[in-house]
Amino acid sequence: MNGQSTDAQTTALEFVSRASTYLLVATIVLLAWVASGVEFSADFLRLAAMACLTISVACGLAALALIPRVQEARRPGQSNFAVEVPVALFGARRYRLGVALLPQYLLLLAGLILYIIGMI
Repeated sequence: MNGQSTDAQTTALEFVSRASTYLLVATIVLLAWVASGVEFSADFLRLAAMACLTISVACGLAALALIPRVQEARRPGQSNFAVEVPVALFGARRYRLGVALLPQYLLLLAGLILYIIGMI
C-alpha cells in the first residue's frame, strides 16, 4: 500500500488500514486516560474498561498485521473481507480481516460505555 492504488479493492483496503490506525491511536489514548487515575465511581469499572480497551488494542494490532497479508492473498475482484489469510498463531489457522476488526470496534465501544458509567 504505497499510495499507488490500482483498483477499488486496494483503495478500500487502504481506507480500512487508515481507519484502523486512527482508531487504534484513539483507543491507546483513551486507555492511557483511564489508566492515569481519573475518578471512577467503582474500581471494578476502571478495570473492566481497561481490559476492554487493552483487548481492543490487541485486536487493532492484529488487524493491521492482517492487512498486508490480505492484499497479497486477494484475487482480482475478491472482497477484502472474504480473503482467508493463513496465520500460525494458536496453531495453523486461517483468519479473515473481520475477525480482528469487529472485536476491535466492539471492545472499544464497550470500554467507552464502561468509562462513561464509571464517571457517573
